[in-house]
Amino acid sequence: MPDQDRRLSDKIMIAHAQASDDGKMGMAEALLEALEVDLSAIGGNQTENREATEKLEAAFELHERSLAQ
Repeated sequence: MPDQDRRLSDKIMIAHAQASDDGKMGMAEALLEALEVDLSAIGGNQTENREATEKLEAAFELHERSLAQ
């Protein structure tokens, strides 16, 4: 199943975008915090090896834009 092969951080970013689109900013904030934990040493002992961070940056930018509205 393709979704099972996705990183947890990718799934969180998809959920964050949906929450932002739906105007559920409390949930979007919680998901952004979960994303930060997943990408930090707190979230696990594996280093993030993602070369391109455009999707990560886009998630944080989307959140900021959604809060400004």
